[in-house]
Amino acid sequence: MYGFSPPELASLCCAFLWAFSGMILRSQSHQVTPAAMNVIRCGVAGALFWCIVPFHPAPLSDLALVPWRDWALLVASFTIGIAVGDTLYMISIKEIGISRTMALTGVFPLTTIAWEALLLGNPLQTTLLLGSLLVVGGVYFLSLKDQKNAPQDSAHLRRGILVALFAAVLWGLSATLLKPATANMDIVHANATRMPLIALIVYLARVRPSSQETLRGVSLKSFAVVGFSGALGMGLSAYLFIYAIGEIGVAKVVTLSSISPLFGMAMAVVFLKEKVTWQVMVGVGLCLAGVWTVI
Repeated sequence: MYGFSPPELASLCCAFLWAFSGMILRSQSHQVTPAAMNVIRCGVAGALFWCIVPFHPAPLSDLALVPWRDWALLVASFTIGIAVGDTLYMISIKEIGISRTMALTGVFPLTTIAWEALLLGNPLQTTLLLGSLLVVGGVYFLSLKDQKNAPQDSAHLRRGILVALFAAVLWGLSATLLKPATANMDIVHANATRMPLIALIVYLARVRPSSQETLRGVSLKSFAVVGFSGALGMGLSAYLFIYAIGEIGVAKVVTLSSISPLFGMAMAVVFLKEKVTWQVMVGVGLCLAGVWTVI
């Protein structure tokens, strides 16, 4: 279809699902705290995968054959990328909206390449410098406040930008660790294992000790909406993402899925009525250009 292979289509579907999930999270960002959102999303996604396990052809006993090194890499990958990275992503959505957040976190293909060079010894491309400069330009435009339409608080803007960029760094590291981690592990089993563990880690580390990060008081409607975003963004998209990485590699998958900010910006305008200024549009364009230049 349109010249795309199944793994490439899976990568594009990931981009759409991430944007759609981000829009859902934005709509609930004032009702549910970021860490609580992560617990709900990962818990629902984990339950979804465990419902699939009995019907999956690969036996669950295969998990006993997975080397401890792969388990360690998997735990490190999901702790860094989802437990921490996704929580930062949701904080940024609450602070600066979907359009800015998805553009900033969408530069994670660059951080993936940098981590692959550092950890796996892959050669750095000469285009990385140009791509990085374009991203810096994009960050500059995304950091500009709109003076005509209800100026945004500078502290919130700076905080949202910083946590989004840090999330991109963590996602790049997580993606780099994910392929070797799942080399000897079935996709469904990998997700059925990691999603409940992420929910448990975030709950014990962030939700339970905090008086602000709590699941109490979350309405049934908000729980259902956030849970639905988890089924899509952490369930279906996670399956597609790991499948695509196993078939065509990290670099190509993150390149195709990097168009997610375009989906996100369109959804934010149509459904959430976010005001997308020319500065935001230029910033999104420069960030995408930076990623595509390198890849």
